[in-house]
Amino acid sequence: MKYANVLFGKDCQDKVIEGVNLCANAVAATFGPNGRNTLIRTNGGLLITKDGYHTAMMINDPDPFVTMGIDIIQNICKKTAKDAADGTSSSAIMAQAIINKYRNSDNPIKTLRTLQGFTSKVIKELEKKKKTITGYNDLVKVATVSANNDPEIGKLVADTFQHVGKEGIVTFQESEDVKDHVDYSEGFRIDSGYSSPYFINTPKGNCELENVKVYISDTKMDEVKKVIELADNAVKSKQSLLLIAPEFDSEILVFLSQNLELLKSCTVLSPNHRNYREIMLKDMRALLGESSFCKKVIITKENTTFLGCESNVEEVNKRINDLRLLLAENNLPEYDYAFHKKRLANFTAGIATVYVGGYSKVEMRERYDRVEDAVGATYGALQSGVLAGGGTSLAEVFANKKVSSEFAEFLDVLKTPQRLLHTEDKSTKDMYKEGIIEPFLVTKTVLENAISTASLVLTADVAILNMSNFYNEQ
Repeated sequence: MKYANVLFGKDCQDKVIEGVNLCANAVAATFGPNGRNTLIRTNGGLLITKDGYHTAMMINDPDPFVTMGIDIIQNICKKTAKDAADGTSSSAIMAQAIINKYRNSDNPIKTLRTLQGFTSKVIKELEKKKKTITGYNDLVKVATVSANNDPEIGKLVADTFQHVGKEGIVTFQESEDVKDHVDYSEGFRIDSGYSSPYFINTPKGNCELENVKVYISDTKMDEVKKVIELADNAVKSKQSLLLIAPEFDSEILVFLSQNLELLKSCTVLSPNHRNYREIMLKDMRALLGESSFCKKVIITKENTTFLGCESNVEEVNKRINDLRLLLAENNLPEYDYAFHKKRLANFTAGIATVYVGGYSKVEMRERYDRVEDAVGATYGALQSGVLAGGGTSLAEVFANKKVSSEFAEFLDVLKTPQRLLHTEDKSTKDMYKEGIIEPFLVTKTVLENAISTASLVLTADVAILNMSNFYNEQ
């Protein structure tokens, strides 16, 4: 029996996989250095991009069941972008390949458990093969490949990381000029973002504030009168206002969100590093200085970046010396060592803002996407090392090793990127020789997310289109 709003079994999978293929095929068209552009017509005009992520995000279909499959590919792109800042196209393509290879499995649960085991083996093998970034030339190679083989962007991004260092922070925004340029400033970043999406004020889903007065509270902020006073002072001084506290009374959030036209503001929860919150707040006060002022603050869902701070130089230098002595003892637990090393980076690493230029808004947007990918890939390579690119690392991961026929089938699926890139006649040695490398973190993230996404589709047996307000009424 057929139902208008519910599909079962093969009907369910066929529709969802139709959406998966629609979205992933569009992404595949942009894939690699020889990929083609996507033309997207929106209410805001024409967008031209070669970026797989933005291509995926624009796909839609009038069939709501097909849309479920589109949503699944869009979600893997979002997750990979968040986890690795690059590799979104690869993750969509790999998820599609796994889904289509195993869609007719008699026992999908057993199949997925097997595939998860295969994936773990592949990642462990790749970990043995990864290489450490050795210098400036490697930075150029990684950035250039990720920017779709644009040597100009590759050099720009490599120069930027060479300046700010491995622990540095690189942000980017559109330029008012036709040329790219980079500005360097003092600043730091905390692992905590906006407490409410009401404060988002950019198309990218961030909150950006300029000429910012920062107020830090050690305890919950529940005095609306105090916030009104801070807001009044900020308006008079023509400043934005950023509040940081462990918790905020709802009345404060309502007050600020209702007055955003008068005062640009945002609230951020204090970073919570186990028992280190007090230390972090003291670090922040030293970095912000007595004036508690920043030229610019960029707040995302995950973190907050402070640019152009008026630091307390004496206090900052003291903390740098103390941290270096603490880290030199080399007897800290792993978590504590990583935490204090990150603190040291906040005090010593630089911040760079890459301004992306172009002769038109369309060109600037397309270049911006490639700069964003190049920055993410370079950061990932610095943190995790690199593998040979062009899909060859996956294609050769168990080369010349005896494996089961079942594992061999899975390894053949892993050759999908190589087939799309037309590098079947190339080896990992060729890729290293030609300077085509990619971050290990990206490859690892792509595999993990692809398997996770495949599991959602391959184990689905019912698709429901809920047209009621059931969830809103609960």
